[in-house]
Amino acid sequence: MIASRLAAIDIGTNTIKLLVAAVEGGTLTALHEDSQTTRLGEGVSSTKRLTPEAIERTVVGLASFVGKAREMGASKILAVATSGAREGRNTAQFLARAREMAGLDVEIISGEREAELIFAGVSTDAALRGQRLLVMDVGGGSAELIAGQSGRIERRVSVPAGAVRLTERFLHSDPVSTAELDALLRHGRELLRPELAQCSPDGRVMIGTGGTVTTAAAIDQSLARFSIEKVNRYSLTRQRLAGMLERLRRLPLVERRKVPGLPPKRADIIVAGLAIYVVAMELAGIERLTVSTRGLRFGLLAERCGLLA
Repeated sequence: MIASRLAAIDIGTNTIKLLVAAVEGGTLTALHEDSQTTRLGEGVSSTKRLTPEAIERTVVGLASFVGKAREMGASKILAVATSGAREGRNTAQFLARAREMAGLDVEIISGEREAELIFAGVSTDAALRGQRLLVMDVGGGSAELIAGQSGRIERRVSVPAGAVRLTERFLHSDPVSTAELDALLRHGRELLRPELAQCSPDGRVMIGTGGTVTTAAAIDQSLARFSIEKVNRYSLTRQRLAGMLERLRRLPLVERRKVPGLPPKRADIIVAGLAIYVVAMELAGIERLTVSTRGLRFGLLAERCGLLA
C-alpha cells in the first residue's frame, strides 16, 4: 500500500507553519516542516484590522508553502487561520488574496477549536499516551490551555494572552523595563488564574507547544540551527524559564537578536511569550514542562485521517 501524502498549514498571528506528512497504516510521519514569520496579526488587537502589508507578506509565504507541498506530492492541503484572522474585521480580504495568490481555501477556526487541534496534535506522540496532560500553546494572539488524558479533553480554554498582543500592549521600552514586565505579569495572572484553577493541574504533566516554547528549548541549548530532534521532548524547568526571561528582558533588542537559538524576527516578542509560560507554571504549581513540536498541524492531519482515539 502506497502512503498518501497530505499537508497542513497553520496561519497564526505571528507565524505561518507547514507540515507535509505521509499517512500509512494508521501512522502519521512528518516528511517536511517549515515556518515563516509573516506577522499577519500585527496591530490587530488594537485596530481590529489586518494591514495590507501583513496580508501580502502572509499570502506570499502561503504561496511558497503550497508550491513546496505540491512538489512533495501532497494530494490535499488543509489550511486554518487562528487568532489574528479571527479578530480582523477585514479578514475577507485576506481570504480572497489567499485564494487568488496561493489557491488556498483557508478556514478561520475558533479558539476552542484551535485548542482541540493542538491537543490532538500533541497526543499523536506515543510517549504521552495515558498521561494526565496540561497542554499550553502561547501563540501570537492567544494562549490555549487544554487539560486531558488519552486523547480526551477534559477542559479547554483560549485566552487573549499571545506574545504579539502582550508585547504591543505592555512592552514599549528597550530594553524592557521592570515596571513594564511586572504589569504584564500581573495581567497574565489575572487572565490565567481562574482558567488554570478549572484545569485541575495537580499531578498533570505539562506540555508546551508553539513557537515561544520551542524557541526557549533552542535558546537553552544554544542551537545555531533549529533541530526538531533536539527540541521535541526537551525538558525545561520553571527556574530555567524564569532565568531566561530575566536575561532576555535586560538585553536591548539589537543584542537579543544575536542570542543563539533565538530567531531575530522573534526577538521582539520572546519576553512576553516566556512571561506567560512562567506565570502559568507558577499558578499551576508545576516545576517542569516538556516541549512538543507536534501542535495544531499534526492534529489537523490526524483528525482528517481518522487517527484520533
